[in-house]
Amino acid sequence: MRKWTRRLAALLVICICGCDAHRGPTQSDEEALPAARLVAKRDVYVARHRGEEIFRIEARKWRDGRRGAIAITYDAPWGINKVFSLATDAAIAHGLRMDVEIVSAKLQHPSRFPIVDRMRRELLPNGVGVFGHGHEHVDHDALSYGQAYDSFKLNFDLMEKWGLNPRAYAYPRNAGRLGRTQMANRKAGFICARGGTREPGEYYLCRGGVREPYHWYNLPSVIMGKEGDIPDHKSLEPILRRTLDLEAWVILMYHSIGYPDGWAYYPYIEFWRDLQFIKKEDFWSGNLDAIAAYIQERNALDIRIVPYFGDDIPREYIIIVRDGLDNDVFNEPLTLDLTFRPELNVQKVFIDPPIDEQTTFPVIDGELRLQMVPDERQYSLVLDSGDSD
Repeated sequence: MRKWTRRLAALLVICICGCDAHRGPTQSDEEALPAARLVAKRDVYVARHRGEEIFRIEARKWRDGRRGAIAITYDAPWGINKVFSLATDAAIAHGLRMDVEIVSAKLQHPSRFPIVDRMRRELLPNGVGVFGHGHEHVDHDALSYGQAYDSFKLNFDLMEKWGLNPRAYAYPRNAGRLGRTQMANRKAGFICARGGTREPGEYYLCRGGVREPYHWYNLPSVIMGKEGDIPDHKSLEPILRRTLDLEAWVILMYHSIGYPDGWAYYPYIEFWRDLQFIKKEDFWSGNLDAIAAYIQERNALDIRIVPYFGDDIPREYIIIVRDGLDNDVFNEPLTLDLTFRPELNVQKVFIDPPIDEQTTFPVIDGELRLQMVPDERQYSLVLDSGDSD
């Protein structure tokens, strides 16, 4: 950390922190797989001068202050058959996020080499992400720790080589129930892994004050489709409403959208209705890996605020937003709401270096919303009341 200049006041620290390949899992491995946690801290950081609050920063639970979060995942070999593009095209048309599977062995066949390039061109820029689904589509719980690790690691490495930014995983056949399988997945480099559940009470992740899922490496999801539990939109809608009521995160697992001959067939018109409902309600529609990274960043968040010297209320501050995590992996912007003391009549804020190429931010009714990556960068923040030259 840089040395503060002599003009800086004593530091105001508002610091609340979160949270050989074939060897068998150890106790330290188990400790690295967190269980559910209730809120142990408030995500509010306050800047004061002579004991009086100047402004506060609140890290919102979900991006843009949404009431709930949703991840739409699609276990389908996109690009192999045109029918699998129906769902991704629909998600893109609604401006919603979605993810599709990568079973890496299937993409090593010469006739399928162009699919990866199409994914990079047609899917990723339009909000459709990917998740690892094994090198082969097999039951990883039936494998040894080393065999499961080899499959996960090869899947991860090939996705990385292909420029697909691997972070999230989903178990074929929901077979990630064993601790050794989950630990092998984590060791391979994934930050989360999705399973499936038949227990409706498990659908709602991070409900209310819960900070993170019970297990990052066996995330429950709603099993959609004919062979699943939810055959149509009418069955799904109460789950989506309940998610919002609980301010929770729900993961949907689809197969065979608009493909009657596939497993867990789900009619295209029902999927369209799902998307319309999600679009109009107060959901953060995020990719599976993005939501997982956001939660972990917020849990580890630490904001430091340093005012400049002076007897008068400081108008200039140094702010550092950090989480101590690997910035190459955990690089999701957090939604930070700033609320200023009304008497200051703050009209705008100047920030340097720029955030998304913007340096001047209007303050509306004493409030300002920023999207900032907690990457340990130092920012200068200047409050302007509009009456200074």
